[in-house]
Amino acid sequence: MTCTVTWWEIAVGLLMNAALVVSEFPASGFNVKLDTPAPEFLPSPLNVTFRRGELAVLRCSVYNIGTKTVVWRRQENSFPLTSGTMTVVADDRIQIGHVDFKYQWDLMIKNVQPEDEGMYECQVASTNKNMRIMFSLTVIDSIAEATDISISEEQFVERGEPVTLQCNVTGQHYTPDEIDWFRNGEKVTSEKRRGVKLLKHLSIVHRTFSSILSIEKATMEDSGMYVCRSSNMHIANTKVHVLNAETSNKKRGTYHDGLTDEQVSNGQKSSISNIRQPIFAFICLCYLPMFKHFFI
Repeated sequence: MTCTVTWWEIAVGLLMNAALVVSEFPASGFNVKLDTPAPEFLPSPLNVTFRRGELAVLRCSVYNIGTKTVVWRRQENSFPLTSGTMTVVADDRIQIGHVDFKYQWDLMIKNVQPEDEGMYECQVASTNKNMRIMFSLTVIDSIAEATDISISEEQFVERGEPVTLQCNVTGQHYTPDEIDWFRNGEKVTSEKRRGVKLLKHLSIVHRTFSSILSIEKATMEDSGMYVCRSSNMHIANTKVHVLNAETSNKKRGTYHDGLTDEQVSNGQKSSISNIRQPIFAFICLCYLPMFKHFFI
């Protein structure tokens, strides 16, 4: 009996010691809580310009957003435009461009107008007020957009010689998108005819677009009115005259004071005829008395 009690007391003592050791063991050794990285804004254009009526897109990309929410608002208005993927204001032109598992939370404004111009704020909902980034939106009126456009002067070339026309367009706020060429109202492309080349040069910095129309060997059909038209519908025009070398450069002697060979020939015949008439009359007057005496 004594032995049984002794072993039971020993077992209880061991269990109590084990419980004491476990209770004193640092809890962090079993339950480690990792710190969540803070959200981070990725590089995006902060100053954007769009024309009236276009789709304006302000790109806000957030990395490590976690469960937080992206909110868009205008700087002068504390009331939000959007929250997450939901549009808060009563404006069906505004929506969020977002794809699941992507970083983009882009603010999109359809049919943008000059009154939409201003400062916009992309903010990550957080107690940290520094989690925001500012965007500047500029809206220009395409109708009032001034454009400088010029084209080469009037051209006179011989048939078979090359033709080169250059059109330069400079935008006031942005670089033109394209330049199209037309001859007598028909669009000119390198695909429609061999020997025609269109070379283009674009400069974003200087807001210029240059296009060169090159015809390797001109034909009589290449004569006409040439028009270059920019993407914002500004135009410039010039004429090209293709001369036929066989008819335009007559050999010396084929023209006499502006008369053709046939006219000169007819004039010579007329002069001879005018000389013969008085001679014939003179002869008749001389021989008339002789014939009169003979018949008497």
